[in-house]
Amino acid sequence: MKLKFVAGEPALMLGSTLVISDLHIGIEHEYFEAGIRIPSQTEKLVKRLDNILEAAKAKRMLILGDVKHKITGTSWQEERDLPAFFSHFSKKVKTEIVLGNHDPLIERILPKNVVIHPTSGMLIGDYYLCHGHAWPGGGFEKAKCVLAGHNQPMIELKDRLGYRWVEQVWVKARLKKSSGLKARFPSMGKPPKLIILPAFNELSGGVCVNREKELMGPVAKAADMRNARIYLLDGTYLGELRHL
Repeated sequence: MKLKFVAGEPALMLGSTLVISDLHIGIEHEYFEAGIRIPSQTEKLVKRLDNILEAAKAKRMLILGDVKHKITGTSWQEERDLPAFFSHFSKKVKTEIVLGNHDPLIERILPKNVVIHPTSGMLIGDYYLCHGHAWPGGGFEKAKCVLAGHNQPMIELKDRLGYRWVEQVWVKARLKKSSGLKARFPSMGKPPKLIILPAFNELSGGVCVNREKELMGPVAKAADMRNARIYLLDGTYLGELRHL
């Protein structure tokens, strides 16, 4: 099965399946509660995804967790936006979700034709897809590559004048056979490679991988981040993390 990155977007194609992560629909409500008024950006997310699905001729859309933003319960914005969002896409393509840590009981407000997979993730061919906050399940030991969200990788850049800014990035790393992986998957041979997806929702921020000492989640913690390869969304290769 062929994997192809969507240029300029935090999305990739796995065969005919569009894979994205960390939508965080409803995050604007958290900003509102903090005194910052941002109109709902869900309609813009819909338009972006519509364009990507059409251009890629995708037949399936798989979201790797954190579909909604509020961890416990749902906000009024999520109650309004999530059903409309998934009703729109589930009529166009087969729509599936791997549950993330922000998604408890999300099935209560989704259309019944949306397929929901557990937090442990799923194996598709040689690829294991998960959100990344929980241990993977059966089939992980057979994978050659893991696709995960959760950390929402970014990188902090600085110019000669000292101006700093951050950019979303793709992270490609090798997994080390940590004690945790050995204990859970004793039959695993060579550990799979890891690709960490940037968040699809730009408002949700992320982890600056050249500032944080350790990533979140059992899979990412087993990654050889020092030698991880870092790419911008347009495909520009920035180098190995230890040099950035």
